[in-house]
Amino acid sequence: MDHADQVKLLSRLFELRDAKTTTFAPATRWQSTSIYVDSEHFDNEVRTLFRERPLIAGLSCDLPRTGDYLAVELGSIPVIVVRSENGQVRAFLNACRHRGSRLAEGRGPANRVFRCPYHAWVYDIDGRLLGQPVARGAFDGVDRDSTGLIELPAAEGCGLILVGPTPEAGPIDVPDILAGMGEEMASHEFDSWTLIGEREGTWQANWKLPYETFTEAYHIFALHRDTLAKEVLSTPMLSEFFGPGGHGLLTGREAPKLQEKDPGEWTFKGHANLVYWLFPNVILSMPMTGHAELWQCYPGESPGQCRVTTRFYLPQEPSTDKERSFWERMIDFTMSVVESEDFAQQEAIQHNVESGLYPERIFGRNEPALIHYHESLDRALGVSTVVDDGKAAYLT
Repeated sequence: MDHADQVKLLSRLFELRDAKTTTFAPATRWQSTSIYVDSEHFDNEVRTLFRERPLIAGLSCDLPRTGDYLAVELGSIPVIVVRSENGQVRAFLNACRHRGSRLAEGRGPANRVFRCPYHAWVYDIDGRLLGQPVARGAFDGVDRDSTGLIELPAAEGCGLILVGPTPEAGPIDVPDILAGMGEEMASHEFDSWTLIGEREGTWQANWKLPYETFTEAYHIFALHRDTLAKEVLSTPMLSEFFGPGGHGLLTGREAPKLQEKDPGEWTFKGHANLVYWLFPNVILSMPMTGHAELWQCYPGESPGQCRVTTRFYLPQEPSTDKERSFWERMIDFTMSVVESEDFAQQEAIQHNVESGLYPERIFGRNEPALIHYHESLDRALGVSTVVDDGKAAYLT
């Protein structure tokens, strides 16, 4: 991020600190817990949020060179995202047109072709069918142009790669989706970063619960008392919103010392954690250590299950074994804290909600991003999930 923008955000953060407050929502929100267990609501989420709108597949640096691909599950849709011959990003259903086998796993250079493991049908990185080995005329009469990979809309912008959920989906306007955050996101220049690690896990919790843990700092002093709280404060937290998403700035313990220095020396690094809320299911966290974390939360097969993928990036490749070892330990530490503290809490919350005896949750005014997130979900889904007159209700 540009230094001038860092100074502006830090200035607003320090204004909150000097006033001994944090960003507040206009009012508390009594949230029905039915949204974490109700099958009808879950089906509406999957259809509306994950099958009718573009989703973030990764950062531009996930595909640094022509022929590089990334095989991902966007919700329940298997997708190959690839840097094509003209340098643009294209996306295809990860399914051979012959019998539907997956063509690729993980990531890497495609060597300009994808080869099906089942019958060795071969496709180029633009999705065209190149060959059907040992077929001996078995597919004569089948138009090869009609047997290319099924293409999905894809777009790259502001350092992000987005994919549409169906071939019929319209063009993707990345700046429009970011609703005013595009220039700020682009300033990070994610096209030149490098991946240093990735993890994936499944959890017995509704997919929104892992997302929620990144929307507020209120829990840090208690839940992370012996870990994250040694470096990051629960308050103040600056929260600002752009459309359904937004960004937040968390205060590092050393941040107040910046106020004793000239603003020309102010920087997030070592002093503040920046987090982006990218609706509906992605968190882009940029801790004060200088790396970036992309957290993607997906629904599981039922309301009480979810899948979370995490990727870690650096502005440049580590140049020494000592650096690589440091970042390996940093990834292990981050995953240990999030999994054993944050996500363990979310599984416990899910269990309590599924008891049927816990009808509502209270979102405080000091959790404005949490409230904004659920307001945005309600608008996208065309429902209200607030408690009505003191009763938990799922209101259509």
